[in-house]
Amino acid sequence: PVKRQRGFTLLELMITLVVTLFGLMGVMAVHLTMTSGSANAGRNSEAIAVGTQMLESLRAQRPTDMMQTLTGTSTSLPPVDLTNYTTKTGRNGVSYTIDVHVAALGVSGNLWRIRVEVKWTEDTSAATHTLPFEVIRTAQEAL
Repeated sequence: PVKRQRGFTLLELMITLVVTLFGLMGVMAVHLTMTSGSANAGRNSEAIAVGTQMLESLRAQRPTDMMQTLTGTSTSLPPVDLTNYTTKTGRNGVSYTIDVHVAALGVSGNLWRIRVEVKWTEDTSAATHTLPFEVIRTAQEAL
């Protein structure tokens, strides 16, 4: 009797190839998700830095200097609402738009609420993200 050689048939090899292909597609999907999440976290961190820098620079100024910076005149008083006040370009060309809102609080107006909103749009979608920052300060003195 003739002994038949044992080996893989073409069908077995095709099935192995398909299973391997689906496994690699899953690994690739996980890699893309992780890369996208890392990029989103980087943009979020950068937006936090931009917003904090703007808020602290306004907070550190005397009221007249702050109003001069925002409105161009040192005699103006809150409320001040500046949409698209300025734009900063971050790493990888991401554009961060900064809105500034200053409001007087209370009857006497001795307290001011400074609100800075940082906005940016994802490069992969049309989703707009907004990070708000607020501080309350006295109307008399800077830090």
